[in-house]
Amino acid sequence: MNLIQIGSGSANFDTNFEDGFSNFVKRKKIKKKIFIVEANSIHLKNLKKFYSKEKTIILNYAIIPDNMNKKKMEFFYSEKDKPNYQIFSNSKAFVRKHFPHGEIKKKIVNCIKLSTFLKKYKISNIDYLSLDIEGMDYDVLFNFNLTSFDIKNISFEHLHLTFYQKIRIIFKLISKNYFFSGMGFDIRKSDWMFTKNFKNNKITTCLLPFTPRRIWKRYSFAKFY
Repeated sequence: MNLIQIGSGSANFDTNFEDGFSNFVKRKKIKKKIFIVEANSIHLKNLKKFYSKEKTIILNYAIIPDNMNKKKMEFFYSEKDKPNYQIFSNSKAFVRKHFPHGEIKKKIVNCIKLSTFLKKYKISNIDYLSLDIEGMDYDVLFNFNLTSFDIKNISFEHLHLTFYQKIRIIFKLISKNYFFSGMGFDIRKSDWMFTKNFKNNKITTCLLPFTPRRIWKRYSFAKFY
């Protein structure tokens, strides 16, 4: 089995935020293989330092949806986001939203489809798949064939999804027997965790798009977390 984090920043070397996935790995003393995929190369040094004692493969890719055919992509960031560069997105408008008065710069990043990445590294069984990719979570997950891989738990950021996107992604997950099992890895509770065959939360799962975020903040992290 494997753990995969797509969009990791500097793990817990970020000076502003703790990383829930990193906390999980350290607290549980994970001995399984860990794949860390980060688009912004500025974080690679910190990631290698943080995971120096784990069985970890750290990769510098931008994960893109399976319906997209690109080998390289422009990503945007703001100098006002120093020193951690938390916001690194293929959407200039997304960066501008967070830094309306900052200079926006760009960087070219090598891309790989999610399914292509998993096949390339011969990953078929996954304990936890964590997605936090600055606005691309929906497109990547919605266009991914969940039946081609054995994934137990999926954590993804729901904060920036529209109401329509929440409905579509939730009902896709339900159709593949994934159900809401609690909040995901983000310690600010911006992520949902879906677990395969966790059917005792079927009604709660269906109500997710209609429930204000202030209510979800009362929920604890997933029981498996």
